[in-house]
Amino acid sequence: MNRNYHLSYCKICKHKKKDLNKGLLCALTDQLADFQESCSTFERNPQELEKYRRQFQKEVDEKYATYDWEEVFLSSKFRKPEKSHYPKYKSARRTHRLNFKNSAKNDKVGLVGMSACLIYLIAANYKDFLNSTLEKGVLVGMVVLFLVIGTFTYRSFFMKLETKISIRRHGIEYFGNHVNWQDIVDFGVVNEGKSGFVMVLGTITKGIVEIRLTSLNLSPQDFTDIILLNAKYAKEKYS
Repeated sequence: MNRNYHLSYCKICKHKKKDLNKGLLCALTDQLADFQESCSTFERNPQELEKYRRQFQKEVDEKYATYDWEEVFLSSKFRKPEKSHYPKYKSARRTHRLNFKNSAKNDKVGLVGMSACLIYLIAANYKDFLNSTLEKGVLVGMVVLFLVIGTFTYRSFFMKLETKISIRRHGIEYFGNHVNWQDIVDFGVVNEGKSGFVMVLGTITKGIVEIRLTSLNLSPQDFTDIILLNAKYAKEKYS
């Protein structure tokens, strides 16, 4: 395990010891942490944990606070996300191989819209279509629609989408970065327009971590369920 993983334990442990040269040590061994998945001597310090929660709230207030008039025009105010009424995931273990990619929803909507336009053109010019007397402009329009429909079909059903967020046993892999479940002390969500969301995590070792869900096939409610399940799982298994 890397140093950040160790520090997510050590920084809130009752046995931590500061050393000017080496950094944060274990007071029981006078050494840097070297455990793998869990520390057998870890003892959570509630005061330290609360300190990081308060620090997160302060940073949230500074970064995402809005004035009343701003709320009329902007939708970026930080809020606590709601849990799903009918959660998809019943246990943390069932989430540990989940991968989330860009959603093809918009492409499918475009496919339906373009297909409807093509059907209308064919129906409106049915006789000319059968008699091969279509006007040049209508014919060009149909060809363009066929090309656009082909593009939307490929993007909706055949294009390989890159994984953006992966849920793993020890944490979240997001856009080439990683955060451990043990590291998360609090979280919330910020809206970005009508369909864009940013999940804001308060962490022990990295401060505020932002994970954009815009255009992904993952809702804030589902992500909330995943975080809560895994935070509980990590606390029970690794603490």
